[in-house]
Amino acid sequence: MGQIWLHIGSPKTGTTSLQGFLNDNQDRLRADGTVNFVEAGRTHIAHNQLAAAARMGESDKLFDAIQREADTMPDAKHVVTSELLFNPHTTRKLTQVVPDSMKDRTKVICYVRRQDSYLEALYKQFLKNNRIDPDRQAFLADSRKLVRYYDVANAYARAFGAENIILRPFGPKTLIGGDVVLDFADQLGIEISPGMKLQKDFANKTFSAEMSETLATMGEHTDFNVREVIRELIAIDHPGTIKSRDVFTRSERRELMEIMAAENQKLVKRFMPDHEAFFSAQDLQGDGKTAQDEKAEQLQDRAAATEAMFKAIGNLQRRRKQEAELVAEDAPAPEPANELEQEFTPPSWYREIYPAGERDGWFRKFGDYSCSFVERSRDQLVVSFDNLSQAGNEAYQREPWAQKFCEDRAFSHLGIYAQTPTWFRNADLIDQLEKLRDDGFFRGFQKVAFVGTSMGAFGALTFSSLAPGCTVVAFSPQTTLDEAEVPWENRFGKGRAADWSLPYSDAALETGTASKIYLIYDQFHEGDRKHVDRLQGKNLIHLKGPGIGHKSALVLNRMDALKPIMEDGVKGQLDPSDFYKTIRARKDIYLYRQAMEGYLKERGQDARLQRFANAFKKRRRLQNAG
Repeated sequence: MGQIWLHIGSPKTGTTSLQGFLNDNQDRLRADGTVNFVEAGRTHIAHNQLAAAARMGESDKLFDAIQREADTMPDAKHVVTSELLFNPHTTRKLTQVVPDSMKDRTKVICYVRRQDSYLEALYKQFLKNNRIDPDRQAFLADSRKLVRYYDVANAYARAFGAENIILRPFGPKTLIGGDVVLDFADQLGIEISPGMKLQKDFANKTFSAEMSETLATMGEHTDFNVREVIRELIAIDHPGTIKSRDVFTRSERRELMEIMAAENQKLVKRFMPDHEAFFSAQDLQGDGKTAQDEKAEQLQDRAAATEAMFKAIGNLQRRRKQEAELVAEDAPAPEPANELEQEFTPPSWYREIYPAGERDGWFRKFGDYSCSFVERSRDQLVVSFDNLSQAGNEAYQREPWAQKFCEDRAFSHLGIYAQTPTWFRNADLIDQLEKLRDDGFFRGFQKVAFVGTSMGAFGALTFSSLAPGCTVVAFSPQTTLDEAEVPWENRFGKGRAADWSLPYSDAALETGTASKIYLIYDQFHEGDRKHVDRLQGKNLIHLKGPGIGHKSALVLNRMDALKPIMEDGVKGQLDPSDFYKTIRARKDIYLYRQAMEGYLKERGQDARLQRFANAFKKRRRLQNAG
């Protein structure tokens, strides 16, 4: 009977590095017969499905599958890992339903940080992902419930026995070899041998609190891509912007550890008797920095963060200007409309369906979402969804995505508008679309296509199940922002904060009835590729464009290729070989250069990056000379 090791986190303790090690070496470990990285319930590198199933009270089948897999290798240790299992609510749910047969064969391992260090790391992470406002004291007051480690450990002890709970102190001085991967390998008896891939955790640099807060403010109030700015800041490496132990004052940290002292004593006595000094706050006592010193240091850090941010944004703006110069169209810019014309000219779709218009149609609005429909023929209906750049557009002349494309081809068009970037998580919108299905709206057309890019591609994929047999054209698609399903997704902060308990929240569950699904994406873009990897089915047609980045539709448009590719896709006639011939022209687009240089830089291939940049410039010079 194979032994099961349940790794439950906690967050910010090198979990991704640990999971990456298991994933990278799973075949070798399995062949050695020592460790099996359990496949049941695992998506990519984590078993977050178990946490989700436990919360929903639907974990029985998953527990059975894990145990059956463990039985196939009775002499091995079988690892299940998800830091979501450290959540107090999930802990309570899971420990109440775990089967007795699993209790007798399971060990639980968890890494913990000292609470003041843990909340600092969490604060900076939440800021980076735009999940909280920059307010240290409010965060500290609201987050104390997250550091009651004893309650979580005790719940698992009641289910599996205290002797089967392993709590390890997380820190470079307390872990074996100073690394969580080496420590975890030692706990499981894994011998690290030559050829194994190791992912170090403590190599990551941490921005100062002031830099993290500046990033959060920039992400909230500008259209700059936060991850792009972060990469630029790392490249600049401005003095004073990389720092730790700077979120809370010494007195705030001391007060927190004093509050947690009694609970930590119980935790150490029952689960960590060999690490009595781990939660000691002696370093926070005595003569340290005065409040005045801390204030002066904070002002210095703020000045450094401001200067670094100006430099980073200046660099990015220069690149945008260079891009605009390189990709500017030859055609003269249109004459600007006068203010009255801009204010009172209705959108083009309304001019078709207003009382004297030549088309039938309608417009419906519910909160932050709207739908407009123009009937131009019964042969082809296109259903389009707004992308992030359109969300919040307050223009009177508001057009749905692909409006002109559909109008020029006399395609009937149902446009879905979003005024907030909450990824169509709106009960009234969902009710409206389901009512259209139930009323036979989609069946009234010979062909139906769902289209969109990024957030819009999520909508197209997810709601395609409303019209079985439809075609989907999805540019840079995302599948869900539900953290239980994609815990690695740290983009789209406002979208992740939306209500993902509503129906149609996971495209991976909704694409089975479409006839053809064209997935147009850059396989080098890790975030987009991970979403595409979640999709399964024989109806998927992968159209990969290395270097088109996340803005795939924009790059294709710069090549004058977006409309022909869209048209063939809508009709279900997009041939992969034609697609690949068409996108060869991407090598003339500056956005392609930006994307490829970014990938090479991320991989540390500086020499190759320089050769690529030189080749791109040479190609442009030859074109201009011709």
